[in-house]
Amino acid sequence: MDCDKCPPACTFTEKYKGIPSPMSNLGKFIYYKSYSRWNSGKNRMERWHETVKRSVEYNCSLVKVEEKEKLMLLDNMFYMRQFLAGRTLWIGGTKMASISPMSNYNCAFIVLDDIDCFMDIFYLLMLGCGVGVRILKDDSYKMSPFRSDFNIIHKDYEPVPKHKRITNTSLEFIGENTCIVKVGDSREGWANSLDFMLKLISKNEYRFIDKIVFDYDNVRPKGERLETFGGFASGHETLLEMFSKISSIVKMRIPTGSLQKLMPIDLLDIVNIVGENVSAGGVRRSAEMIIIDSSDNECISSKLDIYRYDEEKRILNRALAHRRISNNSVYYSSKPSRQRLHDHMSMIMENGEPGILNSASALKRKPTFKGINPCAEVLLDSRGVCNLTTVNLMAFVKNNSLDVKPLCTAQRLSARAAVRMNSATLELSKWDNIKKRDQSIGCSLTGWHDMVSVTGMNIKSQISLLKKLRDTARKEAFEYCRSLGRPLPDLVTTIKPEGTLSQMAGASQGIHYPYAKYYMRRIRVHCKSPLSEAFKSHGYTVINDPSEDLDIIEFPVKSSSKITAYSAGAIRQLENYSMFMRHYVDHNCSVTISVKKDEWNAVSDWIWANWDEIVAISIMPYGSSYYPFMPCEAISKEMYENAISKIKDISENEIESAIGCIQPSPGSCCY
Repeated sequence: MDCDKCPPACTFTEKYKGIPSPMSNLGKFIYYKSYSRWNSGKNRMERWHETVKRSVEYNCSLVKVEEKEKLMLLDNMFYMRQFLAGRTLWIGGTKMASISPMSNYNCAFIVLDDIDCFMDIFYLLMLGCGVGVRILKDDSYKMSPFRSDFNIIHKDYEPVPKHKRITNTSLEFIGENTCIVKVGDSREGWANSLDFMLKLISKNEYRFIDKIVFDYDNVRPKGERLETFGGFASGHETLLEMFSKISSIVKMRIPTGSLQKLMPIDLLDIVNIVGENVSAGGVRRSAEMIIIDSSDNECISSKLDIYRYDEEKRILNRALAHRRISNNSVYYSSKPSRQRLHDHMSMIMENGEPGILNSASALKRKPTFKGINPCAEVLLDSRGVCNLTTVNLMAFVKNNSLDVKPLCTAQRLSARAAVRMNSATLELSKWDNIKKRDQSIGCSLTGWHDMVSVTGMNIKSQISLLKKLRDTARKEAFEYCRSLGRPLPDLVTTIKPEGTLSQMAGASQGIHYPYAKYYMRRIRVHCKSPLSEAFKSHGYTVINDPSEDLDIIEFPVKSSSKITAYSAGAIRQLENYSMFMRHYVDHNCSVTISVKKDEWNAVSDWIWANWDEIVAISIMPYGSSYYPFMPCEAISKEMYENAISKIKDISENEIESAIGCIQPSPGSCCY
């Protein structure tokens, strides 16, 4: 690995601190929203070179690394040629990374077949992990039965002084029928409070408890800074609402005096209610994937009634609003009939969900496969995790030609960085056991279609390059693991959706074609956040979404690619997915296929004919308005130019001045 152009370690900060970050306004917005931490020592937000240094030094501290390798990774990261996981950009090198190593992981998955699973799901969501949850009928049958003869009482909140707070949750039994749940002021305390609640209403030893009192006095007040993780406390109200909603779900299903199992739809609701609590907590929007039985029509149609229409206005059904939290996919253990596939496609055409998961195809790639993460790019056993890394191909294009040698060097660095992330011992032992057994990593690529468009690379050359990059990642990962005395990774390569990091780098996302030549990119933040106000003052349109109490900032985007999702068409997008699955990907290629109105029959035919090649795909009607304020919307050249004419460039100093000491929230699952 040639390192002649890399700066000495001691001068990295000195050299780069005076160089503006190589980001557009959209990139700056994403960076300060998702990755920049408050630097109390300097009384300002972190700068890009500081984030790079913090995260890379953390990664290289997990295994002894030669200085030249660290320097190459630092340089590539600064110039956005490659990235560590978005989670590591946020948490790497902080106290939290040592206390809770699982906070570094993009992807997690669990089969919901035991009450203990809820505690793990809640804990991981609070760490910012994306969690896939499988709730098949056979899984739900393994759950303990519940009873409904109980009453929930919420003690009036009287916050105790900070120095007297207790972090662990405890139970106090009063008489024969009352239990007080004293909620501790920590993630573990919150997760345990959920675990206690569910066990109090399901375990035989607690059958005489009919009064459950929640005491939130030790929970820090809303708005107090979370010093270790970053962000601000949500207060006890979201917990109170979560327990109340879960109680209602159980009581609606279980007749008084009975002891019976909850249905999969009830478990789906509880998982989403837990995720809603974390979203409302202001830490981050929860990323969940619910995997549904192919014969479970109730779960499959669970999102149909989220909105209702009144005089052509879309109105949110508040009673079902929590179901928006998860993406849902149908678990097919065998090829569906043509009619079943047609019905599924009809639902997607109307609602944009659920996605398709072919478990038979996944099992061929990973014999221990049980499910997927929320963005569907990683194949996992129950209680499995994976940390992902990315190489930006467009950053290696010079004079309309791809420089393959440094690209392959970056791919080797990517594999080694991912392997190092498996060094930490996870705080949840069952999860740590699976991680150590599988050693899964995920080396992803982004900027693909930008690179292909600029270089004019033909299909044959694309396939050759994909094979070379796959072989490079595998060889480096296997050799590195052997040198460390570890088992070899069961799977090495993947393609994640690459939404956040790619936009920061100004590259096309993963293997997706740009949405349109000109389009509006929308990003959600907390209502009236200093970040949205700063960009509004520089000419950006900010829309309030009252249904979620969020601001939506619109960024006009012009693509440099000659081909867009619209001009490519759905079949070309599917063939592109197939090419990556055959020649690069070990796990799955995360993709959303944009389908025009006249393409649905052709897409259904393609999926039927190529069923055995598919692991998991998401499909969305092109230009869909099923969800208000879609992330991307095609616009005309005139609309783009009009929007751009109103925008002024915004500097890092201006952003930092606007944010002040307000700590942003960590970003989403797979970045």
